[in-house]
Amino acid sequence: MRFFEIILLVITTTYPILFLLKLKTPKKKIFALFIGIIFLLHLVLEGARWQMTPGYLIVLGVLLVLLKQPIFGKFNLLVKIFLTSGLVIILILSWLLPIILPVFKLPTPTGNLEIGSKYIHIKTDRPELITLNKDDKRELIVKVWYPAQSADESKEKYLDEGNRLGFAEKYGLPGWTMNYLDLIKTNTYRSPEVAKGKFPVIIFSHGHYSKAFGYYALIEEIVSQGYIVVNINHTYESTGSVFPDGNLKLYNTTYDSLNNNQKMAEMAWNATQEFKQAENPEEEFKAVKDLLEDYIAAESIKRWSKDISSVIDHLENDESFSFLRNQIINSNIGVLGHSHGGAAAGQVLLEDNRVKAAINIDGTQWGPMVNSTLNKPFAYISSDWPEEQPNFNEHAFRNKSNADFYNIKIENSGHSNFMDLPLMVNFSAINEAGSIAPFRAYKITNSLLTNFFDKYLLNKQPINLFEMEKEYKEITVEPEF
Repeated sequence: MRFFEIILLVITTTYPILFLLKLKTPKKKIFALFIGIIFLLHLVLEGARWQMTPGYLIVLGVLLVLLKQPIFGKFNLLVKIFLTSGLVIILILSWLLPIILPVFKLPTPTGNLEIGSKYIHIKTDRPELITLNKDDKRELIVKVWYPAQSADESKEKYLDEGNRLGFAEKYGLPGWTMNYLDLIKTNTYRSPEVAKGKFPVIIFSHGHYSKAFGYYALIEEIVSQGYIVVNINHTYESTGSVFPDGNLKLYNTTYDSLNNNQKMAEMAWNATQEFKQAENPEEEFKAVKDLLEDYIAAESIKRWSKDISSVIDHLENDESFSFLRNQIINSNIGVLGHSHGGAAAGQVLLEDNRVKAAINIDGTQWGPMVNSTLNKPFAYISSDWPEEQPNFNEHAFRNKSNADFYNIKIENSGHSNFMDLPLMVNFSAINEAGSIAPFRAYKITNSLLTNFFDKYLLNKQPINLFEMEKEYKEITVEPEF
């Protein structure tokens, strides 16, 4: 919570308690003036937000009581109980809502470079398999984050309309509930000039049905260290994409219900139960091999892998990317993804020779990996999975790798600790974060990411995981699967 919000709520929480206890408040008009000044300072310097609505109601109620003769004593007992209960509920909400949905601060990037961004519309000749119209072609919105030389440009707002409205719809909220995100200060400038120099490219793929651009805590740091990050929004499979003509394409629930059906649910259930009952690794593998290859997620992973390759095609040939042409280090392309996007990163490493190295952050590696051997550098960074959660990746990566392979766990982290979500929703029961402090998780993850790509895209010093384990006690380097 912000400074004046806290002062306002402390005062307006204390006064009703004093009033109910029938304790006198001296100089009521001066006290009312003081509350009014704090309220105005909050509105002017911090800005109003809907989470404070219960608090604003308390403020107005307190001002009315201070400026007018209270009539509370004239009510009968039933009405008093009703009013007191309502007051308690509003007081609880006045504190809970601003705390759970805060005006949060993003980490300050530690690199030497400023950060800029630009949205690009990519049209492909691939059929769009998610819509019912057979003539539709796959289109993507990508957000290019790049090292910048800032002049007079303003900082961009946190999340575009597609991400905001799709996130609101996912949780059944009105679109206006996301307007408070205008109060979030980012570290990214809107379309500034590209910084001088040469920079490698990392393609970033988000999680399934998540905010495609909701990874500021990771991406801003990576870009500040000297990387161009091309952040894909996988159309119809993120919370939402907004296109240049204003067309909003939200997550396609129709496609999901038709394909992620009863048959798929039964396949996943049966395989998981057999996996849990297996008495040795061979039986575990037999239980999940077909699931890894045939589950609906495997089909989606292949589609996302093709999205990544399509982006690389356009990066090389599309005029929309010409503003970067003199800054890109040719043939130095890495891929990074979280959750479903992490599995797509592993898949494209198998399929596209232009990808030099990849990282899967906390994604189950569905698809052909189970029958493949990696020949390029790869890292799997996982959260601290609960013991009861089956680890199918032990078998997805069973054929090992002929190149450098890293299997790293961040202790006490949860699946969302690689996203901005723990900052946006400050309640672990909802945000699926671990007990690790969010900023600590970002710092550790960014250190791992930049060390990996520094080595394999920039040919810098080798990764010393043992030294990193000493610096970050939360890192556990696991043996290869």
